[in-house]
Amino acid sequence: MKASVAGRVRNTQLPRTKPLLPAFEAIINSLQAIEETGEQTGHVIRIHCARQGSLDDAKHAPFDMFTISDTGAGFTDDNYDSFNIVDSPYKAEHGGKGLGRFVWLKAFERVEIDSHYRTGDNADLTHRRFAFVATDEDQPCELKASDLGKPLTTVRLIGLRPPYLDECPRGLDALAHRVVEHFLPLFLDPHLPEITLSDDSDELDLKKYFAEHFESQATKHEFKVGGQRFTLNGFRLHSTAADHHEIVFGAHYREVTTDRLSRYLPNLKAKFVDADHRSFTYLAFVQGDYLNQKVNSERTDFSIPRDAPAADANAPAGDKSTDLFAGELSLKTIRDAALESITADLKPYIEEINSAKEAALSHYIHEDAPQYRPLMKYKDEFIDQIPPGASKSEMETALHRQLYQRQVRLKDEGRRILEEATNVQNPEDFYERFDRFVSDENELGKTALAQYVVHRRVILDLLDKALKLDPETGKHGLEKTVHSLVFPMKTTSDDVPFEQQNLWIIDERLTFHTYLSSDTPLEKVSVLDNDSSSRPDILIFDRPLSFAEDSQPLSSVIVIEFKKPDLTRLRDEDPISQAYRMIREIREGKMKDKDGRYIRPANESIPAYCYVICDLTPPIETRIQNMGARRTPDNLGYYGFNETLNAYYEVISYTKLAADAKKRNRVLFEKLSLQ
Repeated sequence: MKASVAGRVRNTQLPRTKPLLPAFEAIINSLQAIEETGEQTGHVIRIHCARQGSLDDAKHAPFDMFTISDTGAGFTDDNYDSFNIVDSPYKAEHGGKGLGRFVWLKAFERVEIDSHYRTGDNADLTHRRFAFVATDEDQPCELKASDLGKPLTTVRLIGLRPPYLDECPRGLDALAHRVVEHFLPLFLDPHLPEITLSDDSDELDLKKYFAEHFESQATKHEFKVGGQRFTLNGFRLHSTAADHHEIVFGAHYREVTTDRLSRYLPNLKAKFVDADHRSFTYLAFVQGDYLNQKVNSERTDFSIPRDAPAADANAPAGDKSTDLFAGELSLKTIRDAALESITADLKPYIEEINSAKEAALSHYIHEDAPQYRPLMKYKDEFIDQIPPGASKSEMETALHRQLYQRQVRLKDEGRRILEEATNVQNPEDFYERFDRFVSDENELGKTALAQYVVHRRVILDLLDKALKLDPETGKHGLEKTVHSLVFPMKTTSDDVPFEQQNLWIIDERLTFHTYLSSDTPLEKVSVLDNDSSSRPDILIFDRPLSFAEDSQPLSSVIVIEFKKPDLTRLRDEDPISQAYRMIREIREGKMKDKDGRYIRPANESIPAYCYVICDLTPPIETRIQNMGARRTPDNLGYYGFNETLNAYYEVISYTKLAADAKKRNRVLFEKLSLQ
């Protein structure tokens, strides 16, 4: 069987974000070749980067050729034979997948190899030279005596292709950072050979670069997940090439996947500043035998689930994705354990950030969201999840999420307590949990009440705005604006949640109605059989006629009418007479119970209550006074009773409407500092 090189290259995956992976593969080959000699000292690896020669400004031209030289064992017969076998297991014990050379050709046009190596105990060197290209044609291999005095192997990666050419770092310092970062654990080994990185003008010693930019204040942690051991090395990077905090998962001492830590720790969105006033980013390198076993052939990912739990007992039967990774640790599980070590490493910096966030959060709650005050008791549980410098919107979102999560947990705990109450096994433990539940429930109850009070404050602010003159037109707003604030138009009490009903603006007692229609003609009110086209602004019954559980008769009806602010001209019918007319029409019609059967009122003249909301302009006051209405003590409204119609009425000016609503709620606003 003969494998196709061109086909293997075509099927090899190399993300455009990993342009240096082919060079990394060559470097690890050099490290393994040196290890193969059995000698720990006297070796060197040199990496030279050549820039594309077509650009005028050569210093900023992209690198398009990498030359990696080493003093290792070289391309001996065994190594050369392994090189020519697809999926060779020759370096399996070192983590080799036998595919690294195909990654070379995925990014580069060709590879040239020169190797001067010893054969057995023979002191003479042999020179092997050949090219590696994406073709299935046999490539010549030149063998001759070497003219060198010691082993030296050189791999030239030539002609970096787009898009990898565009993604490759152009600065030598940035390139050094990426190389060291990829092989971080190897640089912790004191026996690592000398490694240099150069271009045509500069040269860097990568071991010194590591000591200066990575090793300083490095930490090491060990942790276990699902019986598997992992190691985390934490590094503070002062290089300008590192602009965000990262967590790297590696296999066989090499980087495989990288992720931004800010995705999981919002406190890590910006660089930190150390005691020497130097900014730095944090890099965590996680590795372990489990990851070594699960890395894919291209070393670009792991064959384990990313976010699924290790075992999901609630997964539906036949879920193939669950079966595929049955018993596997997920990357999320490993990452969550690693985050604990990272948080410990950065504790002083995180605490400083959290102190600033706590102050901002306290100020926001005091000034804008007092309904969340009880949550400050639990701030340590969620302060980490609020990003530094959070906006008011972000703080509101975080607080609302916490409130909802606590409500869900409390509801579940309440259900468990009720289930256990009938068979208490440990009374002391049970009553301790019960007391804690009651305490938490009371705290959330205060939060819910505070939210409702804040809602009232906002509604009254909107009412004030609706009643003011428009500075551009010099006119008042329409009555429908106030109407909609009190209760949405063209709806019923079955359509609008309780918290969106603001009848308390007129009278707190109206809040406890049982059926209401808003801006609906009497002929279309579902609980009435009426052919009148009259349209009460708001019609309220004292019981839900069409949903009644029995045939108990209706005992009262309420009509609310809104008139345009600053109304100076009246039609033939004044607002009170208009309300009276609708009361008569309602009484003359028929009413239905929940089964659609007709029912009669408690008596032929059931009590009626009329609220007229309008400005007390001269024409309106004249009509009202002619009816014998009484003034309210504050001179901002009128009231009276029509004995013949058995109807009580109130005329409330818009000024009185707003003022009285504020007075009734003042003590609540003061308690929450909302005045």
